[in-house]
Amino acid sequence: MFKFLFDLLTDPLGLPIEWYYEYLILAAIGAIAYGIAYRCVGDMYHMGAIDGRTSGSFFHWLIRLILFVVLWAVTYGVIVAVRWLTENWVLVLCIILGGIVAVAGIVTAITLFIRSRKKRPETEVLTDA
Repeated sequence: MFKFLFDLLTDPLGLPIEWYYEYLILAAIGAIAYGIAYRCVGDMYHMGAIDGRTSGSFFHWLIRLILFVVLWAVTYGVIVAVRWLTENWVLVLCIILGGIVAVAGIVTAITLFIRSRKKRPETEVLTDA
């Protein structure tokens, strides 16, 4: 029953890439989620936190679902970001160069300000007490 719910919830999760890459990446994500869930539930059994087949199955599929969705979301975000960066590489390059020029300008202005403050003669104010 839990496998059916897992498949029902993860079936619409696709990636915006070619189908063969998508299957390979989703298979890797599924394997990682399975391995971590298997280990977590095993640790829960050894600690005595759970007892019985149904509770073990429930926690296995719950942990596996959460990990699968989180890993899928991270992968999806990385793919979208890389696609955007490759499609807009000129804009990205302009932003990077603009940032470098802005930082260089700020550093130059601060350096000139500090040097001009050091060259001024200090005036001493005398007070009669």
